[in-house]
Formats: sequence, structure tokens, C-alpha cells
Amino acid sequence: MGANQLGLSIVRTGLSPVSSEWATHVNSLQTAKSYGSNVKILASPWTAPAAWKTNNSRVNGGKLKTDYYDDYANHLNSYVQFMRGQGVTIDVTSVQNEPDWHPDYDSMDWSGTELRTFVRDQGARVQNTKLMVAEAVNLNYTFTDPTLNDATARNNIGYIGGHLYGTEAAGRLKSYPLADQYNKPVWMTEWNLHAADGGGSNIWGNPANAAVWNETLDDIMRTVHRSMESNWTAYIWWYGKRYYSFIGDGEAAYGTTAGAPLKRGYAFSQYAKYVRPGYQRIALTKSSKASPLEVTAYQGDGKITLVILNRSTSAVNNAVIQAPQNVSRAEYYLTSQNANAASQPTSVNGGQATINVGARSISTLVFTL
Repeated sequence: MGANQLGLSIVRTGLSPVSSEWATHVNSLQTAKSYGSNVKILASPWTAPAAWKTNNSRVNGGKLKTDYYDDYANHLNSYVQFMRGQGVTIDVTSVQNEPDWHPDYDSMDWSGTELRTFVRDQGARVQNTKLMVAEAVNLNYTFTDPTLNDATARNNIGYIGGHLYGTEAAGRLKSYPLADQYNKPVWMTEWNLHAADGGGSNIWGNPANAAVWNETLDDIMRTVHRSMESNWTAYIWWYGKRYYSFIGDGEAAYGTTAGAPLKRGYAFSQYAKYVRPGYQRIALTKSSKASPLEVTAYQGDGKITLVILNRSTSAVNNAVIQAPQNVSRAEYYLTSQNANAASQPTSVNGGQATINVGARSISTLVFTL
């Protein structure tokens, strides 16, 4: 939560089918947990052990044989208990990464009915965590509706998960009514996009590069905004340390410095650092004068936080933000092509703050009540 830090609060980690590999990530997960009790860990399996699958392989999909459903549940449980023994709570355990995708790497196929049957009959075996179903590529409801519609299966899960690839085009970047009905939080658990370079130029370490900033603001931060409007409760980017992500990896061809925060990381921090775990999104009213701005608001810890996207090429100056009560303090931070989560001037009068919202920016206003 310090200067040039990004405020991230979820780690997604792979759950290997080989138990001897589980220790590989212990140190990194212990480190993540050490940054605060609000840090959540999601474990996602890409495949069961090869011998339990119809294709006898870790790769190219293949289904889990039904007579190994109990073994698979015990496998997931063993992982959770192993990590618990290392002082790492696995808060959420997915049943499957992308059950609708069978590439030539670790993968496993499920139907929505099969997922329902598994969590209905075996889900209670996985202890000290909450199960998630089931991270379909584009949040395809056919992989989650059967579980939500079955009372026993539904009671054995805590979360609905899905990925953002193709979700907007499929018309599912919106509230998921069945999940809302049964009070199952929706987590967007994977997406990445890095088309800005057009094929490999070393533009990613240049904070003033327009193509990188345009993709970050118009494609990526816009989908975070839309996800929040859709009542989703998490947004997980793939992945943290990479030339097109939050922190540079030092790969020479792409121009980043290993360990250095990148523009995209600062943009994400406008949400992550100021909309903390446990905050609730709240309603707001927006004047017609503010029409270019895309705004969501949140409340928690005695604060009201607004995240503001201005994707227009014009600044919105002297914007007046009205809180529902008097505020003791207002802070304002902005990321643009020329600024990295930089503190901005704001004047406070009772329950109002006046700010200048820069063109082509994402910014955050924090009221302390």
C-alpha cells in the first residue's frame, strides 16, 4: 500500500496434478499472505493426474473418469491441507481451469452437468476452503447453471468463476442473475490482452507510449469498469510480472525493467489500492454535464471511493463530487499517459469536493467520512 505499490489483494496459483510439485509455490504464497490478512489465494487446477483421465494424458483435454471423482476431490483437499500446513490458507479452490478448452498443455474437459455432479457428490470432501465452479473461457453459463440450479451442489460451492475471453462479444459482460439470486459472488479469474505492439516491438517499458496507454484505458480498464457495473466482485489479470502486465520482467525485446511497476500496473492500482476487500459498491447519481465520465462508487472503512474513467480527449475541469454527508478529507489520484497514480489537487467544502479530471485518464477520489 506504499508509494509505487499497487494494492493487489488476490493471487491465483496453479494446483499441480503432481503433489511433489506443490512445494514450488509455498514461498511466494507465504510472502503474499504476509502482506496482510485480506490477501486472498485462489488455486486453480488445469488437470487431474493423467491416469485418472479418459485420454490418459495431462494435455489435450480428456475427461475425468467418473470412478475417480472421489480421488479428485481428495486430491484437491490434500492440496488445501498441505498448504494449510505451510501456513497458507487457500481461500478459494476452483474445480477446473477452462473446462471448455482442450489445448496441448495441461487441461481437462467437463460439461456443466458433470461439474454439477462432482460438486454435488464430492464437494464436501474439500475442506477449509470454498469451491469455485468453474472458470469457463467466456463465463459460459452452461458450465455453471446446473450447479446453481441444484440445491445440494449449490450449497457446496462459494463462488462462480469465469474468464473474460469472448465474454463481452457473447453478451455476458453483465450481471449474472442466477448467481445473484443465490448470493454466489462472481469472480473474473483470468484475462490478458497485449496487442498494442502489433507483434513484438519494445514499447512496453516506455510510459509515454500511446498505443500501450490506449489499450490499457480503452480495452482493459473499461472492462474492469464494466465488470464492477455487472456486480462481479473480483477481477484477476493474467499475470503479474510480464512486460505487458503490472511489473516488468526485464525481457530485452520488450523494453521493461525487471521488478519495475509499469503503466498498466498503476492503472489497475486506481481500483486495487483504494477499493479494498470488503468494500461494497454503492449507487451514485451523475449529472448530464459529466456524460463522458464512467464512474463507480464504493464504501468501506469509513470511506467512500469513486473510480473515474475519462476516455474522452477533453479534460473535465471543476467537476463537483457530492458525498451523502460531510467529509473530513478528500484525496485524489490520477493515472494517465503522463502520470502514475499521482496525487492531484482537490478542494473540500462540507460534503463536496472539486477536482479536475484529466483527459484520457483513470482516477480515484477517496472521501474520508
